[in-house]
Amino acid sequence: MDQNKGLKKLITLTAIFLVVDLVVEQIGVYQLLNWAYDQFHMTQFQANFSFKLIELIVVLILNALITKQKFYMKPSFSWVQAAYWVFIVAVMLPFLSADNVVEGLLTGAMGGFPEEFLARGVLLGLFLTYLLKEDYSRKTLVKGIFYSNLVFGLMHMTNLSHQPVGYVIVQCVLAFVAGLAYTAIYVQTGTIFSAVAMHFAKDFMLTATSGSQMAMVATAAFSYFKILLVIVAFLYWKNHEPALSKKIRGAK
Repeated sequence: MDQNKGLKKLITLTAIFLVVDLVVEQIGVYQLLNWAYDQFHMTQFQANFSFKLIELIVVLILNALITKQKFYMKPSFSWVQAAYWVFIVAVMLPFLSADNVVEGLLTGAMGGFPEEFLARGVLLGLFLTYLLKEDYSRKTLVKGIFYSNLVFGLMHMTNLSHQPVGYVIVQCVLAFVAGLAYTAIYVQTGTIFSAVAMHFAKDFMLTATSGSQMAMVATAAFSYFKILLVIVAFLYWKNHEPALSKKIRGAK
């Protein structure tokens, strides 16, 4: 009975959050920015940046009012985490000489913060809180990762209102696949800023595209790192409980 009540609560909270978030953003915020776009002669980039900033604020407010999901942000020092942050900075360095570096940095912020606080902070947190409440196992952890990433991927179906079906399907798949790496680093380190940094770096590198050999090497290294991260983390979780699981369960 308790399990059924917990599942019902999980589904209810997730559904309410997503519906309210969709209504507020797609109807309220979108219409407001359309008005501001014409009224103040905003550029497309300014409008997109404003939308993403408001999107982050909406996620934070709705989380506080509806799901009350805790965001795990405080890092705990380890040499592995230190090496991770050095790597993130290193792969971004070759792109700092690009002409549109400022736009790249702002684009990184636009994608990294609102999407990670929604997908990893709220959705992943909800599923893991429900699934790991009894005890830790890799199977339950992977279930939470799969379900939360699936929900986030399917959320992109709302783009069917203004984009072709094939393009939207690709968006859903890419959101799910890319989310595996962001999820893995968040679960492993226990700080959402690790996921934000990886997402930030990806969007920054795509926007501040540079044709140099170093830039191409950095892009390739970053892609291979994300794949390797998912594989290594999956193997590690079989015999070791990761930091995020410990924090959610209050384990030592």
